[in-house]
Amino acid sequence: MSENTQNKLFFLDQHGCAKNQVDGELLISRLEAKGFKRTDEAEKADLIIVNSCGFIESAKEESLNSLFEARSAFPDKKIVLAGCLAERYAADFAENLPEADAIFGNGDLALVDTLVDKLFARAKDEESTFAVTAPQEGVCCGPRSEFLNFPASAYVKITEGCNNCCSFCAIPLIRGELRSRNRKEIVEEIKTLLEKGIFEINLIGQDLAGYGRDGIARGDSGNAAYFAEPSPLRLLLEDISALKGDFWLRLLYIHPDHFPRDIVPVIKADPRLLAYFDIPFQSGSNQVLKAMNRSGSAQNYAELTDFLRKSFDGDVTLRTTFLCGFPGETADNAKETEAFLSQVKPDWSGCFEYSREEDTAAYSMKNQVPFKTANKRAEKLRSMQEKISAEKLCRHMDKDYTVLIEEVIDDPENDAGIALGRCWFQAPEVDGATVVRYELDDPKQKARIFAGSVVKVHVTGVTGFDLDSILL
Repeated sequence: MSENTQNKLFFLDQHGCAKNQVDGELLISRLEAKGFKRTDEAEKADLIIVNSCGFIESAKEESLNSLFEARSAFPDKKIVLAGCLAERYAADFAENLPEADAIFGNGDLALVDTLVDKLFARAKDEESTFAVTAPQEGVCCGPRSEFLNFPASAYVKITEGCNNCCSFCAIPLIRGELRSRNRKEIVEEIKTLLEKGIFEINLIGQDLAGYGRDGIARGDSGNAAYFAEPSPLRLLLEDISALKGDFWLRLLYIHPDHFPRDIVPVIKADPRLLAYFDIPFQSGSNQVLKAMNRSGSAQNYAELTDFLRKSFDGDVTLRTTFLCGFPGETADNAKETEAFLSQVKPDWSGCFEYSREEDTAAYSMKNQVPFKTANKRAEKLRSMQEKISAEKLCRHMDKDYTVLIEEVIDDPENDAGIALGRCWFQAPEVDGATVVRYELDDPKQKARIFAGSVVKVHVTGVTGFDLDSILL
């Protein structure tokens, strides 16, 4: 433990996806082991870390604006730009981003020790920005003393990087090629989390279908090795299913071109393994899918949704993503995606405008679509999805569900007990919530409602993307 970092305070400004969140949690633990203490007040911190996102233009702008605002507000504090944006442009930022004292890549998070030692040991007149980076090897993991989710929920990263090389995506440029964690290591981490009182485990990676398929050539998803059974993901789920205890386990982000169908029997056999599938289809136009470097078709993807619904007798939740305004996407292509959305009717979907990312294959493609056009197409899909989600939510009416409570927002003036939580078919951050109403003047009911508690409710209504319910 360095004397230079003993009892100093740090503030983490977290951006980006769940994978970047796990990195932020690992940084918290590393810094605390170095003698730092975390504060939620940036003005009290000796060190400010902006854990950035570098996936799309809007996220990059948000991260950089946070850095600029921090430097403007706290000119004398030590400020580090970390995360995906820092990893992608480390050399350029070290030379041209004086607002940051240091740039920290995400190839090896253990190097944060080296970074802070250098940062707090150098003389005051050494003001040039420096970078600390490492090759993208392995999967950064380790103990986490704090989770940035709501209580009782955690993300577990099982892969890093990606071999799919979708033509619009910068992730392989940032995070590198696919790497998978050891199965035993993952199970041990989950076991430890359950012992700590975590109820909900969300497995994450850029593409969980790629788990254990390291070494297969980039883009070679047609290789027979991708479809060999039992799939590595199935074997992992079988090991997790052998764990004792009451918990939820959700799979997030599975590429549709090589969805491992052999995981379905394992999930059906264990109700703790949730029949929730996040499958980014991106488009309903075969022409656009081909340009995206996808090997599947709209027909393949529709068949996959049919397979999953039939496998679980309709008791399944499907989330997807659509990317609007991809280079060369015509009005007819957009209509094909609308028709596809109407056909597959996912429970949830995210609809985004294409972001032109340098060094990706799509960056130099002809017929770039104006943002206004892309936005109009995305808004149309969002409007369609809102109606579909409302229709889908109605099937939960007058049914009883388990809810993980995230936040208590009681209204004592009106003697109303109110909490927000999620059912199994509502993933953290991205889906709707379940509003739980209870008797505020009932001590027994009040004692059961707190952030992280798991309760039974009866669904009484649907409001937008959310459910209304009463405590049982």
